Amino acid sequence: MIAHRVQTCTVCGASTRFEDQFRDIVLYRCPACDHCLTDVGALEHLGEYDEAWEALHPNWFENPNARLFELVEQTIGTQGPDARVLDVGSGRGELLEYLRRRKPRLALTGLDLALNPQIEGVEMIVADIADADLGGRRWDVVTSLATIEHLVDVRQFVQRLHDLVEPHGVVVIMTIDDRSILYETARRLKRFGYRTAYERLYDRFHLNHFNSRSLRTLIEQGGFDVVAHHHHNIPLAAVDMPTQSALLRFGVLGTFALGRLTRRTYEQTLVARPQESA
Repeated sequence: MIAHRVQTCTVCGASTRFEDQFRDIVLYRCPACDHCLTDVGALEHLGEYDEAWEALHPNWFENPNARLFELVEQTIGTQGPDARVLDVGSGRGELLEYLRRRKPRLALTGLDLALNPQIEGVEMIVADIADADLGGRRWDVVTSLATIEHLVDVRQFVQRLHDLVEPHGVVVIMTIDDRSILYETARRLKRFGYRTAYERLYDRFHLNHFNSRSLRTLIEQGGFDVVAHHHHNIPLAAVDMPTQSALLRFGVLGTFALGRLTRRTYEQTLVARPQESA
């Protein structure tokens, strides 16, 4: 058993409370903003984003979220047909490929520490956003999809986004929602001894488990005004399930449907602008 330590909320800085532990993964929750975080110091090792990690998520990579990409495209449209777009944590470049096909006049740049896809007409930068030397450049739109939950210092990350976006520009951040129906179902199943879904959701790759309130708190404290908050799911085909049970798929479909009705979906996307005084 790992000794529980005093943890400070990675979002608002308040003292957190111990919530749960399995193996070397120790979870804490903030009573102020409801944010859930993993004690990084307790982990035997951080997750590595290599071929083994990709092999755990074949459905995710084979079924990109086209509806989310459409939302991003519409947001970029507010910045004009020649907007400069930076995708932070671009991974395999699915969003960039989509935008290249749909809006060929956009000036597209991808930034990722691990992956470096070659996409015609797209600038790719292999670097860590925390210390990447980008020559003081700024972009009209900065996107980051399914990245922030993997990072240790989320406040530093949001500050970097603020440094990289034009004062008139927008940022688009997508992440998971720890208060979604899917997460709540996984927590309830764990109480009855069914732990697989819970342990996949809180694995060592996800270090910050956002909810709607904690994500908005982080973005606003980082010098942004939230202009839109979207609640959505991933395609059912993109869910990487441990088995292909028809009953399991029906259960996931049910949680997605209930999540849409209650606005407690698996994922959330914030669109924000830099505050005028920030």
